[in-house]
Amino acid sequence: MSSVNSLFHFLRRRYKDFEQQRERRAYLTGGRLPWTAGYWTFRNHYIRDVLAAPDRLAAFTVRGSLPPNYGERLDERTVEYPWVLARVGTGGGRLLDAGSTLNFDFLLDHASLREKSIVITTLAPEGFIERPNVSYLYGDLRDTILRDAIFDTIVCISTLEHVGMNNTMLYTADTRFKEADFFAYRAVLREFQRLLKPGGKLLLTVPYGRYEDHGWLQQFDADRIADVLDCFAPRTSQITYYRYLPDGWHLSTAAECADCRYFNIHTTRQHDPDYAAAARAVACIEATR
Repeated sequence: MSSVNSLFHFLRRRYKDFEQQRERRAYLTGGRLPWTAGYWTFRNHYIRDVLAAPDRLAAFTVRGSLPPNYGERLDERTVEYPWVLARVGTGGGRLLDAGSTLNFDFLLDHASLREKSIVITTLAPEGFIERPNVSYLYGDLRDTILRDAIFDTIVCISTLEHVGMNNTMLYTADTRFKEADFFAYRAVLREFQRLLKPGGKLLLTVPYGRYEDHGWLQQFDADRIADVLDCFAPRTSQITYYRYLPDGWHLSTAAECADCRYFNIHTTRQHDPDYAAAARAVACIEATR
């Protein structure tokens, strides 16, 4: 029976590899347009290759310049994931994935996450990955059932901007979360403060630029970034900014990103000349409790 199972898993992996190759080819031959056929697979393989290359990951550790054409026509996850995984550190400890953005095999397989005890929390059930070090919790980040000072690290990738907004559009059918509470994120930051151990680390990213309300998310500006830091009241903090330009993503500054606009694929199917996929800038905040 074990040989039959082994053959089954082998064939399933081969089929999955074949399908992913087909999807990547579809994206490339289709003109490399964001959100078209094969985009997700191409993007995730791109990120996986970056995470597997120590020299490329090092640029995110030291806040260095990114390679030419880095992440061209790809969304902000191409900078957010490497920035986060370059900072979580290897080894054990408890990590909260607030928003379920790490819920992919190619991320959970990374050396920085393999030995950690990970709790993935989000509003509603989604894809479940069976791993001994990963558990799932569904509910509101503003009011969790978790005990005080339990986590060494909290990761919150492009999630805070959705809290208090209309989450019935994409993330849940529960009408309680069809909201327009633009400062609801403050309660999340207070919860992060409660859940982190003294000296624990928060790794938080949000779309950045001019303030924009898109209904299902809000783009943060300088005032809201300042409010984030006031609410969380970190012992130490550092902010890294990345900006999208027609030739890809670049290390940037708050001033250079201040007027960036968010490309919302849900309101238009016509790509802009720079082929931005979503955010044109992100603020990446590393803060210690």
